Amino acid sequence: MTAAVSLSRSALALLLRLLNSPTPGISGSVLHDDFPSVAAELLQGGFLSPAGSMASLPHDDTGFAELTWCSESRGFRYFSTGAGWITVPTNQVKRYLVDTDKLLEWLRRLFDIEARYQVTTLHDSVFWHLGITRIGTYRVNLYFVRRLELADNLRSFVTVLKQESGRTPAIIVSASERIPPVLELPLDVALVPLQQLLARTGDHCSLDHAAVLPLLRGYPTGEVRDTGIGLRFSTDYRQVHWNGETYKLTKKQAAVVEALHREGGRAHKDLLRAEAETDEELHRIMRNRVKGKYVQHPLWNRLIKSEGNGYYYLDAG
Repeated sequence: MTAAVSLSRSALALLLRLLNSPTPGISGSVLHDDFPSVAAELLQGGFLSPAGSMASLPHDDTGFAELTWCSESRGFRYFSTGAGWITVPTNQVKRYLVDTDKLLEWLRRLFDIEARYQVTTLHDSVFWHLGITRIGTYRVNLYFVRRLELADNLRSFVTVLKQESGRTPAIIVSASERIPPVLELPLDVALVPLQQLLARTGDHCSLDHAAVLPLLRGYPTGEVRDTGIGLRFSTDYRQVHWNGETYKLTKKQAAVVEALHREGGRAHKDLLRAEAETDEELHRIMRNRVKGKYVQHPLWNRLIKSEGNGYYYLDAG
């Protein structure tokens, strides 16, 4: 499946705005009058589908004018006290709804999800599983969700998410920029606004891999610093959660990992030993005593690797 998509940033912004409304629809008059630059793109692309006709239209400052069908002109019209009967162009009377299936398919192409995966509706009109894709070296489950600001939607989302616990790591893409602050996600799951994952240059939408990879690696980078899913730490760094596994650390080992994480994933051994308050070499610090014998910690040479010249780094990929 190709990752090349054709949807302008302005068109997507309108679609997301509609998805965050109670009814994801728009009248023809508003679409053509207020959003003329994207109207044709959304209609011809199938992102907006006809859904009947409006019963009324906004009229000056007097409120709404009721539309009636005229058999002679075979069109809609309304009566104005100042101008009499006024015929309304057909495209102004139509009502359009967001074609969710079309948008979900666009998202699948954006994230380069293989065709063999089918979209699964997890909660009607709210939560969907899009499939599995590869981002860097990660095999990631992709989801899409809308309107989590509603209490009922949020409760259903949390319930369904527990049932999806086996599908990790996972990125849940939200139509809204607002993420519920009280929401606690399982390990290896990230919830992020779609707009945050898009490249900020160009007229058309494209995926910004530089924004997605920090989510997976858990590095402290900008807006996504607390939502990494491939690599996470407990507050005291005594536990490391990496690719679905949990590893325990001693106090000195935790100090080393904390320093590496704080320094952006790379640091010199002198700094790391100072943080651990020891003169021991790192390979000795990263040992555990098991049944009377010293063995290397599972994270040594897998997550924590030597770069040479005394530098070490976190290789979360």
